[in-house]
Amino acid sequence: MKGVALITGAASGIGAATAKAFIEKGIASLILVDVRQEPLSQFRADLLSAYASIPLDILTIQCDVTDETGVKEMVKAGVERFGRIDYAVNSAGITNKSKVGEYKTEDWDRVVNVNQRGVFFCMREQLAQMEKQDYTPIDSKDPRRAQRGSIVNVCSINSFVAARRNAAYVTSKHAIVGLTKTCALDYAASGIRCNGIAPGYVETPITLAPENVEVLHRSTLPDKTPQGRPAVPEEIADVIVFLSGEGASYVNGAIWEVDGGFLCL
Repeated sequence: MKGVALITGAASGIGAATAKAFIEKGIASLILVDVRQEPLSQFRADLLSAYASIPLDILTIQCDVTDETGVKEMVKAGVERFGRIDYAVNSAGITNKSKVGEYKTEDWDRVVNVNQRGVFFCMREQLAQMEKQDYTPIDSKDPRRAQRGSIVNVCSINSFVAARRNAAYVTSKHAIVGLTKTCALDYAASGIRCNGIAPGYVETPITLAPENVEVLHRSTLPDKTPQGRPAVPEEIADVIVFLSGEGASYVNGAIWEVDGGFLCL
C-alpha cells in the first residue's frame, strides 16, 4: 500500500492494531490520534522500536474528537506534515452502561458526542481534504480502481442489535451506519469510498478489565458466538486495512461484520 493513514483512537485496542497492520502493508507515514497523550507517545515509541528497519514517519496528535475546532486543527496538522490523507480510520469510541430510564443526561451526551458527533466531525474534515488531493498511486493497470481516499468507520455488532443497559452506545453505533452509507453515496463520484466494520467481542483493555471480562466470556461462548472465542484486535485491523486499500476498490457503503458468527444466531 502507498500513502498516508490517519487513525483515531490509536493508542490502544483496535486503533493500535490497525496502525501496525498498515505498517505491515507498506504504509510508513501515519497520523495517530488519541485523547490520551501519554499512552499515544508511548505507542509511537514502541512502533519505532518494533519497526526500526522501516523509515517510519509518525505524527501523534492529542485530540478530543468531540472538539470541533480541535478536529479541524488535527486534520490540518496532518496535511501540513504529509500533504494528504489517503486512508482514514475512525476508531475512537466509548460506552456508559445504564438502563434508558436511568441515564444521566451528561452520560448520554458524552457517549453520543464521542461515537456519533466525533465521527461526523472527523469525516467532514477528512472528506474535505480528500476531495482536494490527487488520486492515490495504485498497482493495478486499470485506472478505474484508483481512489482519492478511503474512510473506514468502526461500527459494532450493536449497530444492528441491541444490548442491555447500553442504549447510548447502541444508538450511536446505529447512527454511524447511516452516516457511513450516506457518505458512500455522496462521495463515490469523487473517487472516495466509505465503509464500516462491525466487530463482535474483541479482547481490548476495556473488555478485559475486571468489571467487563465476565461479559466478554459469556458473550463468546459457542451459543452466542459460534467460533467460541473473542477476536484479537489484529483480526479486526486486518479487515480494516483491506477495506481501506485497492483490493476493496469496488466495496463502498458496506458494513462488514467481523464477529465470529455472532449475528448469525
